[in-house]
Amino acid sequence: MSQISDLILKQVQSAAAGRDLSSSVLNGLSDSVLNSIKQTATSANGVQQLTELFTGKTSAASSSVTSLATQIFTSQVAGKLGLSSAAASSASSLLPTIINGLVSAISSKGSGMNLASILSAVGAASNSSTVSKVTSIASKLGGLFKKR
Repeated sequence: MSQISDLILKQVQSAAAGRDLSSSVLNGLSDSVLNSIKQTATSANGVQQLTELFTGKTSAASSSVTSLATQIFTSQVAGKLGLSSAAASSASSLLPTIINGLVSAISSKGSGMNLASILSAVGAASNSSTVSKVTSIASKLGGLFKKR
């Protein structure tokens, strides 16, 4: 789990570069993305939604994963951090960029992670058969839906 958490935090830091955001806001954004992935992965059709996101069939901007991360950040995290609605909106506007960066990092294979390892880390695919099927499907879909 720490590998995906670290990768998400790197994407948060990259997206927030040049912005004056506290480490607690950065951590809140990171936690919101991770919780969104966890909740999506364990929900009905969640694996399909993640597969579509990580294969490029769905953009980060229009993904339900991004919408859920935004909802988590604005409704749960921002209040705990004492952010105004304007500050929460400004910070949450980074979420599509963060999730797009995460998708790119995983797609490039430089992260050492893939969709199957993410699903395993968040508890969506608990047996190797399911992980193998998801990896195979994601690989095939990735070839079909690559942006040209």
